[in-house]
Amino acid sequence: ANNTPYGLSGGVWTDKGSKIFQITRQIRAGVVWANTFNKFDPGSPFGGLKESGTGREGGVHGLMPYVELVAR
Repeated sequence: ANNTPYGLSGGVWTDKGSKIFQITRQIRAGVVWANTFNKFDPGSPFGGLKESGTGREGGVHGLMPYVELVAR
C-alpha cells in the first residue's frame, strides 16, 4: 500500500478490531478506511500525501482559500 508515489487513500478489512489501529497507523495515505469504503465526513479536511493533491479540501482548512475575513 505504501509502495506508490501517491498517497490518496487506503483501506483495511478485518474481523479483528484490535488489529485495525495497528495496521492503519502504518498506512501512509490521506484517508484510511477501516471496514468500509469511500465514506467521508464533510466536516473533516481531506487531502492526499506524497505526490497526490496540492492541499486540503473539506472542513475549515478546505474553506480558508475561499474566505476573506472582514472586520465590521
